[in-house]
Amino acid sequence: MFEMLRVEARKAAKILEKHDFARIYTHYDADGISAGAVISAALYRRGKAFHLSFLSGLNESIDVDDDLIIFADMGSGYPDVISDIDADVVVVDHHFPVGRIEPKKDFAHINPHLAGIDGSYELSASGTAYVFAKELGDNTDLSSVALVGIIGDKQKISGGNAEIIGEGVKEGHIEQKEGLRMISGKIRDVLRLSLEPFLDFYSKEEELEEFLSQIGIDGEREFDELSRDEERKLANGIVLRILKMNSYPGVVEDFTGMRFYLKAELIQNAVMMSEVVNATGRKAANAVGLAICLRDESFLDKGFELWKEFTEGIHEEIERRRHEVQEGECIRYLVMENGTSTGPIASVFSRYLFADRPFIALNIKKDGRVKVSARSNQKIAEKLDLAEVMRVAAEKVGGRGGGHVVAAGANISDNAVDDFIREVDRLCCSQLSS
Repeated sequence: MFEMLRVEARKAAKILEKHDFARIYTHYDADGISAGAVISAALYRRGKAFHLSFLSGLNESIDVDDDLIIFADMGSGYPDVISDIDADVVVVDHHFPVGRIEPKKDFAHINPHLAGIDGSYELSASGTAYVFAKELGDNTDLSSVALVGIIGDKQKISGGNAEIIGEGVKEGHIEQKEGLRMISGKIRDVLRLSLEPFLDFYSKEEELEEFLSQIGIDGEREFDELSRDEERKLANGIVLRILKMNSYPGVVEDFTGMRFYLKAELIQNAVMMSEVVNATGRKAANAVGLAICLRDESFLDKGFELWKEFTEGIHEEIERRRHEVQEGECIRYLVMENGTSTGPIASVFSRYLFADRPFIALNIKKDGRVKVSARSNQKIAEKLDLAEVMRVAAEKVGGRGGGHVVAAGANISDNAVDDFIREVDRLCCSQLSS
């Protein structure tokens, strides 16, 4: 499956061999952090020095004083930025490529879309980074770190992702067994704090206790210690609750089937590790998540602390904002001022609470910038490409946008919010009606 991708990965490896130092830029979410960790570990083992920084996107200014720049989980949608860099460049990305990159020096573009693989569903940035890392040496143990990004980006366990997981299992780095893909902890806490799946139990203690009573499971039991029969009872109860919430039915596939354990990682439950790493990025403590991915145990307690703080904050934001959701002709949207985070909120709203339309979350920051997250589901994505909607709508109001078919984003200014929402609604209506 990776034959065409490996050709470009080998090209990138040859570029790397010319240099003793690489400047790495990566995204700040779970996929970006784990992709950065995979590349960093591979470079370190190769004897290459590096400096890694985290960005929210290439709309931020970057330092281009070095001779080799590596972009992870970004770059494919910014041909103008990449073309303007007077250095050797390697792009390791899984977003759909936009436009034509005209490099000034040596260039390698490792992207699944350019190799016939769907980067929206079947290969994450961390998985793409793993393909690159394998061209740099024996790095199969990094398959477990790649899985953190696969889960964090809500990708399917199919295609390239399945191949990476299969290799990790074969080499003894990943263990898989039937079960629920959920966070670790006491059952009561897992159900209350879970964002994927989102079960709407936060601040609903009586409802939660009634649920536990009905399925006959002690809330003080540890999730990771449940028997297979107990897990089936729990799974049945969760699925029924999700269906009653009128959530998108396809979410069930995302947390049922196989559970994954990362045998060499500091956090062995793959979902739990993904959630912790993602939280560190969302809390602007990216280095903590990177250190955990690089197996530095001294950062583990801080990682869990940030995860709990972030997760409770998202649940509280959902409680506050769910009644502020507005409707356009074809979309639902939420406008916040200095909100917690747009991506996780848009994901929960679009998948669990308002699953019948595309959902757009806008967060107006104090400096006048607006962060936009757009989410839908696979059914809607059969007709609607949110990456294209975000790109076109943002450019019309002087911003930048892009991403994936089902998960995209944009950066605009606060004086363009109303025009942007109208344009997004118009574009969605046009695509959905075609």
